[in-house]
Amino acid sequence: MTKPIPHPNLILGNSLAASLAALVLILPLRLPAGEIRARDPDLPRHPLTLKDCIAIALGESPKLEGSRFDLLAAGEEIRAAQASLWPNLKGAVTGDAFSGEPTSKFKIFSGTGVSPGKKVGLAGIGIGDLRLDYPVFKDGSIFGFNDAPAVELKRAQRNALAWTTHLTREDVIDRVTQVFVDAVSAENRVGPIDRKVELLQRSVDIHREEQQKGLLLPVDVEVVTKQLNGAQSLSKIIHQQAVAGRLGLTRLLGLPSSAHINLNSTLPEPPAPPDAAQLFHTMLAQHPSLQVQLANIEKAKQDYRLENFRLYPDVDLRGSALYITDFSQFHTRTRTGGSQTGLNQAHDFVGGITVNIPIFDFGAQLNTMRARRDTYHAEQARLGAVGNDLTSELVRIYEEIYSETQRILTLQVEAGKLDRDLRVAQSQQQQGIGPPLTTIDAEVALIDKQEEMDVHRSKLLLHYADLQKAMGGTWKWLR
Repeated sequence: MTKPIPHPNLILGNSLAASLAALVLILPLRLPAGEIRARDPDLPRHPLTLKDCIAIALGESPKLEGSRFDLLAAGEEIRAAQASLWPNLKGAVTGDAFSGEPTSKFKIFSGTGVSPGKKVGLAGIGIGDLRLDYPVFKDGSIFGFNDAPAVELKRAQRNALAWTTHLTREDVIDRVTQVFVDAVSAENRVGPIDRKVELLQRSVDIHREEQQKGLLLPVDVEVVTKQLNGAQSLSKIIHQQAVAGRLGLTRLLGLPSSAHINLNSTLPEPPAPPDAAQLFHTMLAQHPSLQVQLANIEKAKQDYRLENFRLYPDVDLRGSALYITDFSQFHTRTRTGGSQTGLNQAHDFVGGITVNIPIFDFGAQLNTMRARRDTYHAEQARLGAVGNDLTSELVRIYEEIYSETQRILTLQVEAGKLDRDLRVAQSQQQQGIGPPLTTIDAEVALIDKQEEMDVHRSKLLLHYADLQKAMGGTWKWLR
């Protein structure tokens, strides 16, 4: 990349990453102060490595915390679905107070024998009611002891959430890796790019002196000036990318934006490429995305069973106990000639079996059952599509890893040649047989090549991180 503005695509990509990282940071800070609470986890005293950042982020990730609560809620829903198939006991107590007189003569037909003209003073009545309902056969449940579709449906939902949590964890790891590698890579490039600006500034000064002596044309000065301007622009971008990377990483670690973190400047070495056959045959079969889809198939299956059982009659066992008292005192004579006071009361016990038989509903339930059946078949078909998507993603990442590796090897050879040219130019300048501009141009070319090589090394690390994310954690490089 020995152009006036080196690597325009890389510069654009890096500036875009820096802008996105800064945007992610700035947007939450515009919210009211009370809506965001940044925690301050205990940080190690040594400079943070990538593994340190991943460990901290996994403990502070809001996404993982939300997933844990989702799993707790799903477990409660399973128990709620199971409890709804067991006996249900309800009680009610009612107390009424009344007074007055009948409104018409028809009151005598109530069977109480009260005359039309009789008045009733202040009186009260209390009713206690206890009801027991037990679904003997309902929605495929037999006394609540078999694997009822309603319970299995909730259990499948929880399994889907559990496997989704694995994908969420790998997403957090991948995000931290992206930000860490970008931040450290930018910080490592600050020194070389500043050195390049210094060298180009010296080159401009020398060109201007040579041009004033008539040894160079004005266009030569214009070319090297454009190179200097491009290097200065790139230096500003890299400095801002390093700042944005640090700020973005503090947010991922659950730290306030004002916190200062010390990062290890050494990026991890890329791992050995995993065996493709093992990934595609062994690990891919255990992929969380496939397990999530299997859980979705189970959910659709149980939903289909549930609607199918609703075409059958329901059998409910019911019972009730009723206790009534009018709170009025009555007197009875005892055998000894005395009297005792008591309350007028009554009770009633009822038990029975109710059978609800669906007869005709214009095909509403039947069509609902058919819709759930088709949904079940659709989810089964999607299982193969999920496997195909995973395979295509793995092939793509493998190709990118191969391409980046080949490019790095080529750049290493080119950087070696440029290093040799720089040593020769420095030696000739020391001997007085080489101009300073030759040495400056050779060092600038070497810096450009090393910078390009560092960028591709960072990309290679990110491709391996993408590979771990694509594998859903079944193959691990970063833990």
